[in-house]
Amino acid sequence: MKINWPHEFPGVYWQDKKEEQAVLDVLRNGSLFRYYGLRPPKHVDRYEKAACAFYQVKHALAVNSGTGALMASMRAFGIGPGCEVIVPAFLWVATVGAVVQMDAIPVLCEVDDTFTMDPWDLQRKITPRTKLIVPIHMAGAPCNMTAIMKIARQHGIPVLEDCAQCNGGSYRGQKVGTFGDMGIFSLQLNKNMTCGEGGLVITNNTHLYTRAFAAHDMGLIRVNGRLSMPEPSSLLWGGGRRMSELCGAVAGVQLRKLPKILAQMRASKQRIKQWIKNTPGLSFRRLTDEQGDSGPFLILTLSGEKQALQAVRVMREQGLHNVHRLADYGLHIYSNIPSLVKKIPLSPAGNPWRLEANRRSVYNYQAGACPQSDELFARSILLPIPSRLTRKQEQAAAQIIRKAAGSLDARYKTNC
Repeated sequence: MKINWPHEFPGVYWQDKKEEQAVLDVLRNGSLFRYYGLRPPKHVDRYEKAACAFYQVKHALAVNSGTGALMASMRAFGIGPGCEVIVPAFLWVATVGAVVQMDAIPVLCEVDDTFTMDPWDLQRKITPRTKLIVPIHMAGAPCNMTAIMKIARQHGIPVLEDCAQCNGGSYRGQKVGTFGDMGIFSLQLNKNMTCGEGGLVITNNTHLYTRAFAAHDMGLIRVNGRLSMPEPSSLLWGGGRRMSELCGAVAGVQLRKLPKILAQMRASKQRIKQWIKNTPGLSFRRLTDEQGDSGPFLILTLSGEKQALQAVRVMREQGLHNVHRLADYGLHIYSNIPSLVKKIPLSPAGNPWRLEANRRSVYNYQAGACPQSDELFARSILLPIPSRLTRKQEQAAAQIIRKAAGSLDARYKTNC
């Protein structure tokens, strides 16, 4: 049975006239810039206020991308030469790239069978130079924030949660992004909600918020939309990472739709899991909080690398075109990032790798640097769960997965 599996892009499938009207309002208002124009702009401000209410935080800062959110946050923390930042082996290139852009050194942490940061290995990787921990709620599911925050607090190290792939997810009833000192989100096309390209920083720490604001704008703060001098500790160099009114208009509409988008993906994922749960040789990713899983991906683990490769081949042949063996999942896997593996410098000076302040921070990023993670990546596969699946598509996907695992039988065909 072959299937025409939809692309991921969760938020796109929920776009309608509400986004269209919001964008038209921006154009008619003549104020595409968030701080001023022909008439007073309003959409980015409204989105930030709505985000504060949604995540239940004091401060929300809309920026131009998830990468921009990472970089503004790291500037707020004062990350620079001599700093080590711990990131998991399963990530996206932007997270580790932001560390390098700060002239700091990324330190890889193993992932466990949750496919998120392994708290046991995190403890091992801390050194006197560790200045930030960045747990990533990868593939839609939350990290073990209880264990991670305990370790971080024991050592007095701040935490920046990367929630790019888990917007709206939660851990033990609390939204991801609100456990650490700061949290960031991406609104790029592939994410749970989207405005095409955009990002968000959230925090309850006013000092960190002010510094992130200065870093994302022109190095200053704003009062009534006009640049103003901050406190001396928040006077920085700015990065010009402001969100436009067009993106803010779409983001504001999508945020209101986010709970429905997540509910749809979770329900589809749960039904598929139910239909394949007894497949021999196939197991699921361990979830730290099943209710908090935002639902955009299904990770399956097989008995070995050969079985995973075969399963991916069969699944693609049957129409699940965007399934991946995790080891081959592009720039999401540390050893697939050539600039990291080769330690490509930011300039001919060799920074950050050859800076004197980083001379004691020498690490390997080639395959084998995280053997526990590598073993998991080699035998696991990832399937995106689109946000508008029909029952027929869900059942067809389940049947294909069973077939790919070599266990499709006549009894299961009848049940589906």
